[in-house]
Amino acid sequence: MSEALRAFASPLVQAALPLPFTGPRFVLRAEIHPGLGAVDGLACEQSFKPEHDRLAAAGYRTEPALDGRWPQGLVLLTRHKAENLANIARAWTMLEPGGWLLCAGGNEVGAASIERQLRAIAGTVGGTAKHHCRIFWCRAGGELPEPCRAWLEAGEMRRAPKTGFLARPGIFGWDAIDEGSALLAEHFTDRIAGKVADLGAGWGYLSAKLIERCPGIASLDLYEAEKLALDAARANITALSPSQKVGYHWHDVTAGVPGGLSGGYDWIVMNPPFHHGNAADPALGRAFIRSAAKALVIGGKLLMVANRNLPYEAELQEHFRHRHMPVETAAFKLFEARR
Repeated sequence: MSEALRAFASPLVQAALPLPFTGPRFVLRAEIHPGLGAVDGLACEQSFKPEHDRLAAAGYRTEPALDGRWPQGLVLLTRHKAENLANIARAWTMLEPGGWLLCAGGNEVGAASIERQLRAIAGTVGGTAKHHCRIFWCRAGGELPEPCRAWLEAGEMRRAPKTGFLARPGIFGWDAIDEGSALLAEHFTDRIAGKVADLGAGWGYLSAKLIERCPGIASLDLYEAEKLALDAARANITALSPSQKVGYHWHDVTAGVPGGLSGGYDWIVMNPPFHHGNAADPALGRAFIRSAAKALVIGGKLLMVANRNLPYEAELQEHFRHRHMPVETAAFKLFEARR
């Protein structure tokens, strides 16, 4: 997405905009980049904790969810079409009548298609291209067009037909159960007990299976960097077991794991992320392993799944006294390690 911000900030694009992107304004799915412009007057919405923290550290007003009214707003497009349309509709409601709605996104995320859909409801839409990205804008605010109402509804949390769990577009794997997580959950038995954590909990599938299959769990902490996913996990777990002692932590696991509800953990389960944007990044999984090792009590156990091609064995050997691979399939590896 930094390419879209780089394009947006280019002098040619800035000269083409209907007015300077200054003064009171907001950005949805904001990222840290010089293209954001001056801190003064800018409100950033970012529900992904690592990016949220980078923006806040740079001095920007940053919140996981914004409200209010502004004369200008920028929507940075993601890979999720339904999320993009919902964010455009939300931005419309956050603008003063006649305010300027701007959008920026790469060709690879379907920016041109989004531009066409916006033109169908807004009439006059200006636009330009730079660095394989589309930047486009229109007057918005005031009464929400009927198609935007449908976009908002499609982006809300709802029960995914294939899973039966609550989730929403924009969350990784929101409408399907990850195959690796399903394999991991098959190995949840009543030996998993005591103080337990789910690192990178997503919308709560693994935690739901822990509650279902492991009656000896005394407390369960979910750690998740995407607040939209954590909100869905909270809804799912509360509906499943409202009396369970559960902690929900909007947290970047790569920065370490705090004590949560219960201090050091007896068990940690995880299916760590391994992508940053579109690129594979095994360093994420290695950071999860280091954080898990530090968060476990002596003798505590880690149960994790990973794609078969990811090189995690050396990290496990460095941080755990005992480890083995009870399952290896054509696609996945299941590791159990004891601190």
